[in-house]
Amino acid sequence: MIVNIILSGIVALIIAWFFADGALGDGNSFTPEFFLILPIWFIGVLLRLKMTSNGKLENTSYFHLLFNNLLLWVTIPIGYFCSLLFV
Repeated sequence: MIVNIILSGIVALIIAWFFADGALGDGNSFTPEFFLILPIWFIGVLLRLKMTSNGKLENTSYFHLLFNNLLLWVTIPIGYFCSLLFV
């Protein structure tokens, strides 16, 4: 579970840097609005930690574990679309 948080965090950071560096327009401009991906991803981390801390891992269903792992990866495109609203 920790590995999933670390990997999705690295991917979210790389995506935020890529788009903030001017990937969508002029290469000389810097758009910090794309760093909105990171707080939305962090909210996903907090939700995941809250969901997994409520019960024991042995009593958790596979669907619940899969949902918790996919939650972090889904927050990256959600953060991207929210940041596009400010560009």
